[in-house]
Amino acid sequence: MSDSILVRNTLIGGLVADAASLGLHWLYDVERLNKVVKAHNNQPAFLPVNKSHYQGEVGYFAHGQKHSGMLTQYGESLRLMIDSMNASDGQLNIESVQQHFKDTFGPGGSYQGYIDKPTAGTLENLSNGQTKPSGIDDDQLPAIARLAPVIVAYHKHPEFSQILEQAITITNTHPDALHYGQVYADLLTLILNGSELKTALQQTAEQAPDSTRKPLLDALNTDEKDPVKYGETTGRACPLSQAIPLCFHILNNTGSYQNAIETNIRAGGDNAGRSIVIGTILGAYYGLNEDTGIPVEWLLRVEDGLALWWVCEKFAQRVK
Repeated sequence: MSDSILVRNTLIGGLVADAASLGLHWLYDVERLNKVVKAHNNQPAFLPVNKSHYQGEVGYFAHGQKHSGMLTQYGESLRLMIDSMNASDGQLNIESVQQHFKDTFGPGGSYQGYIDKPTAGTLENLSNGQTKPSGIDDDQLPAIARLAPVIVAYHKHPEFSQILEQAITITNTHPDALHYGQVYADLLTLILNGSELKTALQQTAEQAPDSTRKPLLDALNTDEKDPVKYGETTGRACPLSQAIPLCFHILNNTGSYQNAIETNIRAGGDNAGRSIVIGTILGAYYGLNEDTGIPVEWLLRVEDGLALWWVCEKFAQRVK
């Protein structure tokens, strides 16, 4: 696989996974989630966006303005980073990212829908002229949703850690955001360099910062092999301390892109946020194929899928 194809598959893997998860995003009651999936031919991906799925104390219905095939706010964050870096000849330009962020999520922006806490806080900081950094003290998944293009472009750069920190603190300054952002970058870098998945997971966990090492190793070494059940151990919510160990468990106990994304959706909670981590890793690892890779059928179900494909292709050509 050429470097440009690898880069493209990494990014499109994250975007497709995000769109696939929209319909059941933030549904926390896995029993209710399972009933909804059974009522839709046992296919959890690309379900219709329907408020009735969330009736009762089962989750949070955030995407009433959207329909199946659209991106969540996580996917939009990844897309704006790709667009910004494309506009900067494949380079990370913080001012450009911040402008794209405002143009996407700010008043009158291209994105219409739910605005999460770090996005709202970042917009407020930017409106007040706070740019270095523009992020807030938050430990949730928006910290890493847009990092994949930075990782593929800079993982061989001698100052990669500093560049990664700059990218993270655009929205999130919490120590967990920095630590788990590094974990994600380490894992994706190993995959980009050709490591076997389980080996890469183990190596990344063993070398993780002290505050993150144990939950990652626990996720890999547990006797519980069902990620949906293991979500009771990690938690299913937005904090990175819950999400990344569950991502590791899912990656370690599934055998294809589709299986991993469907399992992640079934695990409930902030499955869309986790999906970009899982989708980029497995987009790089499995590629685009009928057996284990990104299903072409899924790509065709993403709204503006062709446009997103070419955005990722353009980026891949710039950074190869």
